[in-house]
Amino acid sequence: MDLIPTFALLLHPLLASALVVWVWWQYAWRKKSYVLKGEERAAHLARHEANGERLLWATGGVILVAFLARGFTGWYAGENLWSALVPQSLHGFMGPVGFGLMVFMTRLGKQARAQREAGESFAVAKLKHGRAADLIIYMVFIHAFLGFIYTFDVLT
Repeated sequence: MDLIPTFALLLHPLLASALVVWVWWQYAWRKKSYVLKGEERAAHLARHEANGERLLWATGGVILVAFLARGFTGWYAGENLWSALVPQSLHGFMGPVGFGLMVFMTRLGKQARAQREAGESFAVAKLKHGRAADLIIYMVFIHAFLGFIYTFDVLT
């Protein structure tokens, strides 16, 4: 395989590896939230909320890089651009599905924040947000494992 398409295809796994670390760090809030108290907890909560927004945008960016890389390598190989953009594996299909779940989880987090700031009960929204995070963290590691295997398939 030529150097340019190889670099284009490896850009997604490199960015995604950093994203997995960031997702895990964000997920660690679940344990920290029970330990921290007072001002320190409020500061960490604000950081968690801000990072959640950034993480959603970064995830969309990493998925966009994956589609652009697939499109570029398809175009470079003389294939039809649109057929190159369609996911060809379970890993490829899981990306947009996982992004949809992240959008849903972020909306639940925003709902919990709005209810908390309004002085309403936000326990249900917080619970749903946490359960969505649990599901997403499992999916992230399955997706990363499939991506690791898929990388070898693409590069051969």
